[in-house]
Amino acid sequence: MAFTTCSYNDPDVLASDIRSRYEFHEVRSACAVMKAVSPGEWNDIVDVLGSFSFSANLLLRAGGNNSEMAETLNRALRDRGWRECAYELETKGRITFREAGVPDEDLGTMNEASYWVDNRKGRVLVDIEWNAKDGNLGRDLAAYRAWHEAGLIDAAMIITKHREDLLVKAIELWAPHVNATYDEVYKATRKARKARTSEDKRLALPLDLTTTTVTSLTKAIDRINRGEAGTCPVVAVGISGATWDGTSYQETEEENQPSLI
Repeated sequence: MAFTTCSYNDPDVLASDIRSRYEFHEVRSACAVMKAVSPGEWNDIVDVLGSFSFSANLLLRAGGNNSEMAETLNRALRDRGWRECAYELETKGRITFREAGVPDEDLGTMNEASYWVDNRKGRVLVDIEWNAKDGNLGRDLAAYRAWHEAGLIDAAMIITKHREDLLVKAIELWAPHVNATYDEVYKATRKARKARTSEDKRLALPLDLTTTTVTSLTKAIDRINRGEAGTCPVVAVGISGATWDGTSYQETEEENQPSLI
């Protein structure tokens, strides 16, 4: 179990206008640690969060918004020198004896499996987990734990969606477009696809924000609070309704075109 901290609420760590546009959850004062020991990397992160927002059209785009949101953030970090990488760790074991004449025993070599971290710069990692299986969060946190214990990183951040909050915002933006109330869109969206009437299909959101088995802020919080990151300072950042840029939904010609199945 890990107790939470709130260093992101300190305006000397994170400006209040950026703080208000995202949901944060951290342990071991991760934001303050990054600012203190990796100020250049922290400034990059703050710049990216400060400049990022999503439009109603991007949020409500069927089938395409998930990867585009993540790629927008990844591109912004890559433009600042962050790179995708994998840590390859190799441990060799050998027993030596104090008694003269006794040969050493070779225990062999153990290679630690890694995965591709979305963004690394210096000793800070940032993963963008938008719509992957929620098991990816466990993989991320276990890796942060191992690399922090090995002295390879100082802190890590996971940027993901605040699913419940985005669901509310998406319904608020979609309801006027289909001339319906919030409750009508909510009920149609929550109904199982196979059980939807033609009217339900018209009213329901064009994207799925009801699935609970994919990465989200809630899932990240559960795993972080269980202590899956060990002693590594970690912060999860949730993109929420407050990250919306204020634009209304406008149907485009492209969205009016029939799709090929």
